[in-house]
Amino acid sequence: MSKMSKMSKMSNTKHIGYINNAQVEEPLELLKSLMRQYHCTAIYVERDDMKRSAWKSFVDNLGEGDVAVLLTFDNAFASFNEMISFLKLCTEHNVRIISIGDAVDSFDELFPEESSTRSLLSALVSMSAAKLNKSFNDLDAELLSGDRCGRQLKRHRMVINMYNAGYSIKEIMAMTGYKGKSNIYRILHQYNVKMEHPSMSRARAKAPSNQQASPH
Repeated sequence: MSKMSKMSKMSNTKHIGYINNAQVEEPLELLKSLMRQYHCTAIYVERDDMKRSAWKSFVDNLGEGDVAVLLTFDNAFASFNEMISFLKLCTEHNVRIISIGDAVDSFDELFPEESSTRSLLSALVSMSAAKLNKSFNDLDAELLSGDRCGRQLKRHRMVINMYNAGYSIKEIMAMTGYKGKSNIYRILHQYNVKMEHPSMSRARAKAPSNQQASPH
């Protein structure tokens, strides 16, 4: 049975594709055509690699038993943490993952000539240099490279600096203009900042034992 006929058996599932167009050189229509060969009826195209709104819509629209089609792991994921969260989500909701360029199929049907384990490991290795080791120290290099929006990166750096200095999440929100706590945590996770347990105090200095600390 051919690759495509195997996929056509799953007529009740949605095949949803994702392309980070900010990180590819090939013509977009060519990539969309490739996705359609894998029965994608919806393709989310990322045009702003900072906001990643297309990625959020892609993930939100994946349902139980659907098929997530990626160009490559390196193209899709902005960080190691994002990849782990996505793999966990797909496992919990029985979502099949197909990464075309990595020859990865979580159902082990489409790439019989490849070892699924070897393909997955190769996909992770291909990510490592650019994504897996991403940290706060990378920000200075990115600011100088001109490849990113400097203003956005400066806000990210302010979030990380304030967090490492012991400011509370509310204080960081007030200073940086972010409206929700989730935005702050997203940035910290994105740059693999070591986070304290939520119940731990974020006070910059411990108040004297005989004096109550002022509320933030």
